[in-house]
Amino acid sequence: FNPDGNAFGKFPANKLEHAVIPTLEEVLMLAKETNQLVKIELKGAGTADAVVELVERLQMVDQCYFSSFYHDRIERIRELRPQTHADGSHVFRTGALFREPPQNFVEVAKEVEASEIHLRYDTCSKERVDAIHEAGMDSLAWFRGPGVMAVDAEKFVDVGNEDKIMYQTVLNSGVGAMVVNRPDVLLNLIEEKEADSSDEETK
Repeated sequence: FNPDGNAFGKFPANKLEHAVIPTLEEVLMLAKETNQLVKIELKGAGTADAVVELVERLQMVDQCYFSSFYHDRIERIRELRPQTHADGSHVFRTGALFREPPQNFVEVAKEVEASEIHLRYDTCSKERVDAIHEAGMDSLAWFRGPGVMAVDAEKFVDVGNEDKIMYQTVLNSGVGAMVVNRPDVLLNLIEEKEADSSDEETK
């Protein structure tokens, strides 16, 4: 935990000095109270077993997804809990994360029976998203940390750093969900689109 790191953007160090990183259980308890969906990234080796046990103990299976860049970890979720619903979908939902998706990324995800594919925002093309949906999986675009996104934004000439134009560009791919650093901007964009749609319907 480095308060001087650029990942914290414009937050002054004195405001972070006494900050405490919550445990996964504490985060899940808050999400349970507010009925929020949670995407849990399995970052460490051997985390799948303990996370499954925690989610089950808190009775939050319907609120949680399990994802990882290391696909053997979501494959472990399938080994532990292979249960499916009547429609064939898995009770424990998993996401295969990709930084640079290989040409056969859909097949790679299917091999570990992933429920979703999570693409880095700048690799999220309509062609890839369509391929995901045609394979019967859900899609998600993830954005990098604030510090890295600031650097990334310098290479673009037509969009800003996680501004409405950038978010709309990614949404145009047809992706089903987005993990962002500026949820207020995304929410405002969605509300504007819904308002415009409502206005059109009343004309």
